[in-house]
Amino acid sequence: MKRSKSVNLAIVPLLAAAFLASCGEEETAYCVDQRNRVTENVNCDRADNPGFFWFFGGPGLGRGSLAGRGERINSTDTAALARRGGFGSSARTGGIGRATGKTIGGGFSGGG
Repeated sequence: MKRSKSVNLAIVPLLAAAFLASCGEEETAYCVDQRNRVTENVNCDRADNPGFFWFFGGPGLGRGSLAGRGERINSTDTAALARRGGFGSSARTGGIGRATGKTIGGGFSGGG
């Protein structure tokens, strides 16, 4: 009698989870003003500028855009920013938005 070759099915759920996790968006940090409008990163990079906040959300916002759902931390609160994890390798001055190196969302969504 021939033996059939079997595949270890225990690994299938692990591969599926890894695939679904990779389907999320890359998180982006934007500098926003008190009205939650996106502005230049340099406003948040200055340590003496408490009227600006780092907003953490999905990519795609431009200067003047209204930031929607996400986390907001005062740009002068270095302790809170450090607890959150900072900006990874993309910590640079200037521009609009910066990638944090984290993925948000992921998987499939039934809504829009």
